[in-house]
Amino acid sequence: MAVKEKVFQYPETIKADFIQTGGLRFSDGSEVSAEEIWQFLTVEAPRRFPHAFDASANSIGRLSDDVHFFAGLKRAYLTLTMKDRLFKAHDNGVPIVMIQGGQTLDPYYAAGGIPLRPGYVMQWARDVQEGLNLRQLDAAGLEILEKGRRKISIEACNQVAAHAAVANNIVPVDLIAPYLCLRCSDMSFLVETHRYKEDQRPKYLVDFPINQTGKHYTSDYVAEQLRGLVKEIAKLSKKEVTDETLRREIQRQNKARRLAQEIIELWWSAEQPPLNSTDFFSIPFLANDFVGDPEATIQVLTETKKEVAYRVEHGIKGTGVADKAKRVFVCGSCVGPNATSVERAGAVLVGRDDNFSCNSVLVKEDGDPYRNLAEAILSFPYELPTEQRADWTAEMVKKSRADGVLFMYNWGCNYQTSVGRMISDIVKEKTGKPSTFVEVGELGRTEATEQSENRVEAFIEMI
Repeated sequence: MAVKEKVFQYPETIKADFIQTGGLRFSDGSEVSAEEIWQFLTVEAPRRFPHAFDASANSIGRLSDDVHFFAGLKRAYLTLTMKDRLFKAHDNGVPIVMIQGGQTLDPYYAAGGIPLRPGYVMQWARDVQEGLNLRQLDAAGLEILEKGRRKISIEACNQVAAHAAVANNIVPVDLIAPYLCLRCSDMSFLVETHRYKEDQRPKYLVDFPINQTGKHYTSDYVAEQLRGLVKEIAKLSKKEVTDETLRREIQRQNKARRLAQEIIELWWSAEQPPLNSTDFFSIPFLANDFVGDPEATIQVLTETKKEVAYRVEHGIKGTGVADKAKRVFVCGSCVGPNATSVERAGAVLVGRDDNFSCNSVLVKEDGDPYRNLAEAILSFPYELPTEQRADWTAEMVKKSRADGVLFMYNWGCNYQTSVGRMISDIVKEKTGKPSTFVEVGELGRTEATEQSENRVEAFIEMI
């Protein structure tokens, strides 16, 4: 990527080849051509979202330097157009649903909604005001976070910002529907906020039984919760949802999960990492969150697999990856290392337990779709009892040929804080790889994250 006065620019030399890759189709039937994507990325987006084109290494959300990875350009397009697509969908009567937890999104999309986890809600809220540089964007995000702390609790992590953005109507969310008890100690703060404060938005809380794996009644219990969830969303979308509707959505999202598994296996099989850390880490996010549109996202994943296979066959290395880069596996939720800083320190990110967990389980496509979803969700490795989660993570560390394990969590996250040491110790014992854990205190910041970056770089130096 060309950099001029610390601003990213996509070079004109790649335009003709990019145009040959074709456009994208969206779930609402609309289409965008490759020419229109190029025009957006090179003219419109730099004007509307200048912070995204900041070439500062301290920008944790910076675009990938690998301009020859064309599926990566389309992922950037999906990310930068999310705001427009969400407002358009909401105006057309599509309910926007705020969720939390590590669940699959099949029932939300089957019922006609668009589910968003807190990170995407905050991205949407920060992008409401256009023309902001990175520092202004950070200030806008921190202002929302402070409102959340005053409104909810100073003891919670930066997830309060997303809930404050909803409660203060910065973004129009139609339904609050998190999973209870999954992975996040702050969920209780947030659920109670929406239950008892002045916000009268509809809510549906999906109960999730902890440590009940193998009990015969558990799948039935979760399946019944999912039936209620689909009915609640369908009330808003006015969509008739049959079992067949849900089976079709499961088939579609299984396609994304398979693609993610295949891409990860391809990447792991390569002598040279074929994508850099920024592009590689985007794959499980795409297959698990869809940036608001499963149809377009699956096209991007399909093109990603094709490009990765070509690079593996021809020994092409991702832009920015050092020769003989040290391989780091990441554990924990809601926060991760700055991929650019990691690569400048001579390492590459090779896996992550959180999002890889959701992609690792395919949902059965025949029979009762609600029970099938319940069985899949209950078997996600990340949501299993801690020792089982650690055992699965150790296997992923071995498969990815990692040199070290980095466990990161946000300040205020009591859940991940309490399991981080135990998981790190078990993984170290089973793999022989060094591990460390980093509590991140720069909550919600996109720049000025030097304290956590220094600790990550020190770990890379050690391995």
